[in-house]
This record gives sequence, structure tokens and C-alpha cells, in this order.
Amino acid sequence: MRRLILPTACALLCLLLASARPAPAAPKAKAQVPTFRGTPQQTLGRFKRAFARNDRQGEWDALSPGFKRRMSRLAGRTVDVGDYTALRDDHQRDPRVRELRKWMPTAAMRGIRYNKDGTAAVTLRFGAPILFGQNMRVTMINHQLWELWIKGEKQPYWGFSDDKKIRVYRTRKDNQYVLETLDAKGKVTWRKRWPQSQIQGYRVSTRWYFHNFGSLEKEFTDKLR
Repeated sequence: MRRLILPTACALLCLLLASARPAPAAPKAKAQVPTFRGTPQQTLGRFKRAFARNDRQGEWDALSPGFKRRMSRLAGRTVDVGDYTALRDDHQRDPRVRELRKWMPTAAMRGIRYNKDGTAAVTLRFGAPILFGQNMRVTMINHQLWELWIKGEKQPYWGFSDDKKIRVYRTRKDNQYVLETLDAKGKVTWRKRWPQSQIQGYRVSTRWYFHNFGSLEKEFTDKLR
């Protein structure tokens, strides 16, 4: 029995000593840029809320860059939110668009098929789930959006990660944030720098945008032809 007690006591003593030692420090996690991932349903919700309060900027923000480029090609010039607002105000006099105001609050997604190219084929259902409603097929696309918030400024600088005309990066040497615009050949046409002390925040978010708005897009673009 004594032979068993001695090894057991030694083992317990070793465990106590080991537990008394400070645990090795965990490696510090590298600072990560906050990333937020949206869903097609969230984009539809934002559009519906903007539509309900006549927020043209909110509607415009839910449309993809590709959608806006198509509108610009049809117009033969750059179409911005001011042009979109004029189009929507003009559409308000159309009885079919006024009728849409009744149906838009009921819009819901009844089917989403995700594609490998970052798009999704979506079926929107307007009206009752079974009777007296109608479906509309739209295409949505996934884009990564970055936003740079500067202290003292109300709106952020922003852009899409796949947009080669604008970019933001942080320098390694002096830890400054640099914002640049570039021409078609990749030459920098404008540059601005901020030290870390002036940065309020920087984030990247993945959001879904309406890339092809079905019959509604035709209503918008017919006015541009």
C-alpha cells in the first residue's frame, strides 16, 4: 500500500505545481476589417421601405452598378439619382405605377436560385399567397462594398471592391488611409490621404442589389429611349 501512496502523492503534487504556473499567453488576434453579409431578403426590405416613403435615394441604392450602367447607355449619358428621381416622379402619373403602390408592400420572395457567378434568380410574389397575386422574375447580384468614415464628415467615402476606377488602401509605412480614383488606363487622377487619427471607421459589407428588375426595369428605361 505504501508503494502506491508515494507515486500517487508525487503525481498530485506535479499536477498542483502545473496548475499554479501561469498559462501561456494566447497569441493576439490580428485586427480584422469588420465584414457584414447581407441577404436578398434584406435588400427587398430596404427597397420596400424606401418605396413606401418616396425615398428615391434609398431605391437607387438598391440597384446594381450594372443596372445603372444599362440606364446610362440607353440615355447616352451618365444617369444619376437625380435622373432616376425625375423618372420615378413622371411614372407616378402612370395609373399602372400608382397601382403598384398597392402591391409593393405585399412583395415577398417565393424562390431564390443562387448561381456560381454571384447572381441569383429570384421570384417576387405580389399580392395574396395563392389567389389574386402575380409573380415577377428578377435578377439580383452580390457586390462587396467598402465604406471609409472620416471624423467630422456626415457621409462616408465608398466604392465597390471590383470597381477599378476607385480604390482605398492603408499604407504600411505610416498607417495612413489613401483614397484614389483612376482612369481607364489605371493612372491615378485624384488622391487623398488621412492619418489613422482622423479615421472614424472602415468596413466592408457584402450586399445584394437588384440587377435586372423585370417589368419594372422596362418601365424605367422606356422613358430613356
